[in-house]
Amino acid sequence: MKRINILYLLIIPLTFLWYKMKTDVTKDTAFFYGFAENKETELSHDEDVMVLKIHVVPGQAVKQGEPLMQVVQDEIDQKILQSENQMQQLQSKSREESTAITLKIEQLKVEKQSKLKAIDLKIDELKRKMDEQKNLLSNLKTLDQASSGSISSLEMELTTLEKQKEIEGAPIEAEIVRLKKSVKGNQGTLNQLKNRIIAEQDYLRKEQGKLNILAPSDGLIGNIPCKEGENIQAFKSLINFYEPRPTLVKGFIHESYILEIEQGDSIEVSSELHQDYTITGQVVGLGNRIVEIPERMRKNPTVKSYGREVLIGIPSKNPFLQKEKVFLNTQGPRKKPIESMKGLRFPETKLNQPVPERLVEIE
Repeated sequence: MKRINILYLLIIPLTFLWYKMKTDVTKDTAFFYGFAENKETELSHDEDVMVLKIHVVPGQAVKQGEPLMQVVQDEIDQKILQSENQMQQLQSKSREESTAITLKIEQLKVEKQSKLKAIDLKIDELKRKMDEQKNLLSNLKTLDQASSGSISSLEMELTTLEKQKEIEGAPIEAEIVRLKKSVKGNQGTLNQLKNRIIAEQDYLRKEQGKLNILAPSDGLIGNIPCKEGENIQAFKSLINFYEPRPTLVKGFIHESYILEIEQGDSIEVSSELHQDYTITGQVVGLGNRIVEIPERMRKNPTVKSYGREVLIGIPSKNPFLQKEKVFLNTQGPRKKPIESMKGLRFPETKLNQPVPERLVEIE
C-alpha cells in the first residue's frame, strides 16, 4: 500500500488560504464611531406671537396633530375686540332706533285717535240734531219747506265731516305704515351687518387657531426655549421637535484611512452596547474639510485626532436611541494603494522642537 505524502494533503487548503490572503490585500475595512440622531425640526411662526399656554414638556412623546402650544397674535386679538365692540354698538343703535320709531308710532296713533275722536264728536252731535228735527217734523201734519232744508244742510255737513275723518286719518295711518316698514328695513340691514361681523369674527378666530402649534407627526418634544406669557419674535424657535426614531447617523472617519467613502456607499451600523442590533445604512453626505473628532467618537479619547464627517441615512424602524453611540463598519476595494509609513516624508524638525500633533497622534 502506497503512502500518501502529507504535503499533498496540505496543498489545497494552503492554496485556498493564499488566495484568501491575496484577495484581502485588495480590500480594506474601515471601522469608526458615530452617533444616531433624530431629525430635528424647529417649530416657529412667521409673525410675532405671544405664548398663551404650553401643553407639553421636554421628552414627552406626542401624536400627530396633538396641540403643543397655544399662542395668540395681538393684532388679531385687537381686530376681534374691535368687531365685538362694533357689534355691541350696532345692537345698541338698533335698539335706540327701534325704541324711537315705536314711540313715534304710538304718538301718531294717539294723534290719529284724538283727531278722529274730535270729528266723531261733531258727527255724533250732527246726528243728534238731525234726529231731533226728524222727530219734530214727523209730528207736524204739514211739512215745512224750511225745516226740510235745514235737515238737508245737516246731512251735507255730516257728509263733509265723514270725508274730513278719512282725510285726517289717512296720512297718519300712512306714516305709521311707513315707520313700521322702516323698522323691518332697519332690522334687515342690522342682520346683514351682524352676519358680516360674525363672519369676520369667525375668520379671525380661525386665523388665531392656525397660530396654535400642533405636532407635525408622531415624535418627541425637545427643548422649549420660551415660557407662558412671553412675546416671541417672528421665525424664533418655539419648540424643538424630534422624530420618534433616529433616521441619521453622524460619524467621523479618521484622516489616516486611505479608503475613500463616497455618497451612496453602504455602511453597517451596530449598537456599541448591543452589537446584535445591526442595520445597513447609506452614505448621504460627506464633510468637505478635516475637523477635530469629538472625544466621544475617538478610539482613544485621550488623544486628539482629526477626520472627515460622514452622514449616514438609516431606516426609521431601528432600535437606536437619540444620540446613542454606534459602531460603523464599511468594507470595499481600495481605490488607492496603501503606502507604508516609511514612505511618508515629514518636515524636518530641529532638536527639542515638538513634532506636529496631527503627525504623531494617529490612531
